[in-house]
Amino acid sequence: MLAQFFWTPSPEAHLQQGEHDPFLVLLSLAVCWIASAQALRHAAFARLAATPQLRCWSILGGSLALGIGIWAMHFIGMLAYSLHGVVQYELLLTVLSILPGIAASAVALTLLSRNEISPKQLMLGGLIVGVGIATMHYSGMAAMRMQSPYQYSPFWFAVSLVVGVALATLALWVRFGLTHVSIKHATLRKTLAALIMGGAIAGMHYIAMLALRVPADHGNHSMPPTNDKLILALTIALITLAIGGLIAQANALIHYRTRWQKVDMNEARLSALVNMAADGIICIDSHGRVTDFNPAAEAIFGWTAEEVLGQNVKMLMPAALSSQHDHYLDRHETGQRNAAAPLKNKISEVLGQTKQGTLVPLRLALSQAEARGQRIYVGLLTDLSDRKRTERQLHIAATVFDHSYEGMVVLDANRKVVDINPAFERICGLSRKIAKNKEFVSLFVQDEEDTQWREIWTVIGRNGHWQGSCAMRHDGHNHQISLTAVRDEQQRLHHYIAVCYQQVDIPLSAVN
Repeated sequence: MLAQFFWTPSPEAHLQQGEHDPFLVLLSLAVCWIASAQALRHAAFARLAATPQLRCWSILGGSLALGIGIWAMHFIGMLAYSLHGVVQYELLLTVLSILPGIAASAVALTLLSRNEISPKQLMLGGLIVGVGIATMHYSGMAAMRMQSPYQYSPFWFAVSLVVGVALATLALWVRFGLTHVSIKHATLRKTLAALIMGGAIAGMHYIAMLALRVPADHGNHSMPPTNDKLILALTIALITLAIGGLIAQANALIHYRTRWQKVDMNEARLSALVNMAADGIICIDSHGRVTDFNPAAEAIFGWTAEEVLGQNVKMLMPAALSSQHDHYLDRHETGQRNAAAPLKNKISEVLGQTKQGTLVPLRLALSQAEARGQRIYVGLLTDLSDRKRTERQLHIAATVFDHSYEGMVVLDANRKVVDINPAFERICGLSRKIAKNKEFVSLFVQDEEDTQWREIWTVIGRNGHWQGSCAMRHDGHNHQISLTAVRDEQQRLHHYIAVCYQQVDIPLSAVN
């Protein structure tokens, strides 16, 4: 069988010399380049696929498009080679020869759809793809029916296999190799990748054609010039491109539909987040008109979204500030045209005005964004009313703490001093800095067994407070002390408050 497949040179053997039609050669290359570009596009779809089903469809569709493109390139390349004899093709074997090309394309696209590929996977994939394309080529060649028997040169047959595997490996590598090449324009990078991949695939075919040997012993059966080859080649090219285009369009439509579903889901998620946000969110356009107004903003200002949308945002500002707003927007828009930096989380405290005319302090985080080619400004508003009220209360408490005539001490949960007021500084004889982090009981006279303070803490743990007199270590005098435990919302001990009242004189009879 091998003797029938491979050609053995002999002195008496004379071979027919074939010729290539330059136009059909270029047409076969064009078909291969376009098919390679479609394959790279399908591989990109597969990488970005949101579901495994979409990824499989992208690989399957791309395999069909690339496999048919490789087969069309091979068949047009065969039509481009003329032996000046009658050549016919067995229909069934010609059609079946497309299967190895589709299988090789499936392996190639599976590898191309990955983000990374190891050298071992690259070599194994190149071997499988190269052998698959070679199988398609030689099975397609087996479908030829000629007056003269034809065989293959063993040397060029081996070279075609080696070159096919090498070029297939190059075609796979080019997708990953060009990602590390600094090419500014993505279109140029994709075009270069398609040209290299198409050239690699077509190169295997034309190197394999060098292995063809057709003896001239049976005579040269010339046939008159005809346009049948050109018409057949153009028909195959157009059908191949049409099939590839339809597959690409169907794949693109499915992916775009999935992408729009994902966009709709993201919009629904974003809408839910905006509506559930605790802070007010207001969006305005470049003219100051309100485009979004979430429920938290409604709660802050008392206006409903229907009443505010489309109105100028100045309606939410006091009159003294609203007159400056248009000037601020105009100045910023002018700065943007002059390439000024966009707004990004510009934080400030402002005053807003509710529907009832009440002024409300707000923390405003202002940012700039682009939405469908239009500039918008997004304001994140936090109502500071409670915080300002708390700050006032803390200021009053701090004033009382610092100016109280009675000594005050704040202890942590471990009964260590956190802070003391000036009055307690005078009582204990220690500065605030030195007293911090000291054990509270170390400031008082204790007996050897420390029974008094153990009882005091026991009473506080049971009742939450204790009041009595203790002798200060500083002067040895008794002072009236009130201790209270402070707990959080979960009734966990947070800290203690100690108040030291006026000094209590010890009677002489008690001393004796």
